[in-house]
Amino acid sequence: MFNSPKSGPLALACVALTLCGAARADIVVITGVNNQGTDNVLLNPATGVMTVTGTVGPDNLLVNFTSNSGSGLLNADPSGQATISGGTGNDPMTQLTFGLANDDLFTRAVFNINAGTDGGALFHVEGVNISGGFFEDDFFVDANGENFFTITAINGQFINLIALSAINGAVFQDVRQVRLGGFDAPTSVPEPGTMGLLAMGLAGLGMSRRRKAA
Repeated sequence: MFNSPKSGPLALACVALTLCGAARADIVVITGVNNQGTDNVLLNPATGVMTVTGTVGPDNLLVNFTSNSGSGLLNADPSGQATISGGTGNDPMTQLTFGLANDDLFTRAVFNINAGTDGGALFHVEGVNISGGFFEDDFFVDANGENFFTITAINGQFINLIALSAINGAVFQDVRQVRLGGFDAPTSVPEPGTMGLLAMGLAGLGMSRRRKAA
């Protein structure tokens, strides 16, 4: 689905109610900012590297940024609006992937796509418990304004990476002001074998108590 730009009172109402965007049972995307529960990603300065790094949150979780467009090289400027841009051979860039290292997970991401031309951005989201294994949808990006998006995983879902790809003629000058939040680990579900052993143990305990009562 390609979301065309909206205008007029309907668009204003849509932004005010944060209903613009796409949703499934587990991933919600809005065109706008919901910073609740998020922290700025503090970038490490870099020029012409394959992986830009940063940290986020009170535990200083490691964040990685990579690109598969052009040369794959990236630059990072932590000052001002904290931008990740394409390096030599990747400027402007058309793809950027980011997520937490060490299999850490999050539930919300906020970012601003600085587009060099009008077009679209395809969002690909992977994580834990996401229906179908991943989420994908595309959104309009405007070269003449800010393109803030908020991606939230709900109902027990968690995100481990987000990939942004420029489509329909768009290019990315940079992606900036990245924030992440919701770093709780998913609750582990016992495997069927474990559940069976647990049931057998509880049954044995019940039989032992009945024998003592007799």
